[in-house]
Amino acid sequence: MQEHEALIADLEPLLAGAGLTLVELSLGRHRGSVQVHAVVYAAAGTGTAECSKAHRLIYPRLQLLLGVEDPFLEVASPGIDRAIRSPREWSVFMGKGVRVLPKESAEWIRGRIAAAGSDGVTIATPAGDTALAFADIAKARLDSSQEGD
Repeated sequence: MQEHEALIADLEPLLAGAGLTLVELSLGRHRGSVQVHAVVYAAAGTGTAECSKAHRLIYPRLQLLLGVEDPFLEVASPGIDRAIRSPREWSVFMGKGVRVLPKESAEWIRGRIAAAGSDGVTIATPAGDTALAFADIAKARLDSSQEGD
């Protein structure tokens, strides 16, 4: 297991205990310093309080796991119109509004994430459910304009 994967495996249950989901984690090393960027999500809303809570939980774990005294840690929310970058994110954002551009179409599909599996996703639209394989998706974004509908 690589260092990055080991960090994710360690941090996910820690954050889950606080009602947070780790969406993305990037790790960089430069001239002896360590920079970590974490994106966290809370279903009830992700603001500065949730980011601060995640920072307080993650920071001492990074010190221990990476063996550095003062790692640089930035924690952010996913944002209201986040580009969905990995298959794992579909299940994280279950029920949220999305815009999806299939590779073989010039027309965006708008709806809510109804189901997500290992190979694809189902989008609930006003016209009915649309199933798409991840390999057939060119672009996807959360769509905050659908919240509250």
